[in-house]
Amino acid sequence: MHRFLAACLLALLAGGTTAGCSQDDDSSSSAASTSATSSSAAEVCSSVDELKTSVAALKAVPVVQEGVSAVEGAFATVQSDVAQVVRDAQSQYATQTAGLTADVTAVQTAVSQAQATPSRATLDAVAGSIRTLSDDVTAFAGDVASTC
Repeated sequence: MHRFLAACLLALLAGGTTAGCSQDDDSSSSAASTSATSSSAAEVCSSVDELKTSVAALKAVPVVQEGVSAVEGAFATVQSDVAQVVRDAQSQYATQTAGLTADVTAVQTAVSQAQATPSRATLDAVAGSIRTLSDDVTAFAGDVASTC
């Protein structure tokens, strides 16, 4: 994980140095910027689509009937997909990505509480936090839809 982060940081720094030293005129810079924005928008759209799919799968798990262990695999996929959305969209949608991160934390907290004290109430809390996450993902998808 540390190597991956270091490689990403190195790539960002190298790209920033190259762009900072560039002698291109404004029209070329604008074209490059537009291309980067389109690529970035495509990445956001793709990662949001994947997140919508994984959240739908998580929401379909009958947690109250089957227990918290039933959500673990689907939730792990959602966590990964939210992390990707945050990486892709944070610069453009900081508030919304912070909300998604908070929603994932809320689901994790509810899952932990249900594991520690299994009851109808804690399982209902897991289901409720999943619904909130799903609603926020749907709203976020609506926010980015015009760029897709």
